Amino acid sequence: MATVDRRSSGDQVAAHIRRMVFDGELRPGDRVRQDEIADQLGVSRIPVREAIIALDREGWVTIEPHRGAYVNGLDPAYVHDHYELFGELFGLMARRVVERGDAAGLADLGAAAEAVATATDPEAFNRANVAYLAALNRAARAPRLTSVARVMTSIVPGNFFVEVPGAMATQRAAVAAVTASLVAGDADGAVDRFRTALARQGDAVVALLASRDVVTVPSGASPVAG
Repeated sequence: MATVDRRSSGDQVAAHIRRMVFDGELRPGDRVRQDEIADQLGVSRIPVREAIIALDREGWVTIEPHRGAYVNGLDPAYVHDHYELFGELFGLMARRVVERGDAAGLADLGAAAEAVATATDPEAFNRANVAYLAALNRAARAPRLTSVARVMTSIVPGNFFVEVPGAMATQRAAVAAVTASLVAGDADGAVDRFRTALARQGDAVVALLASRDVVTVPSGASPVAG
């Protein structure tokens, strides 16, 4: 039986349900049985209800009054919009680095980029990427953008770079290109590189979810946008 701390929040339960959808344990149209989820995790129904409400807002499930919550098939547009939002957010952070950053912040960012460039396994790469984005936050001096980034949830549970084929190569190239643009004071270039990289990550996630029948692709359409 899966277990979490009995003080687990609705956020942690929501992450567990996202994993079930991602792994195909819950399929589009399936009812999310709250009692079963609570028993699996060893929690009360309160955090499960909180999780269901959050997942309804995010589009993972639909709550039907007097019937329960049912899993949605994630639409490719939903996934693409999600990653394009990340691209816009990180692009704006990059612009703020050019506008507000200093030599120390750029040096910090350069060291973090070097760690991304040299990380070889997905676990080390994930840690290095998190550290790079943290350095970007610090250099941008934009606490409001940082707070927005913290509340954006991930579609892919676990280590993104383990789950998504090709994600490491895409991110490694993006970090190198973004950092070069920032060192050169090229805000537009950094923004464009973030947007392009996150759009490519969105393509990869849609393809992965389509292979698991988690997204619904219109008849005759490719699961990956051109």
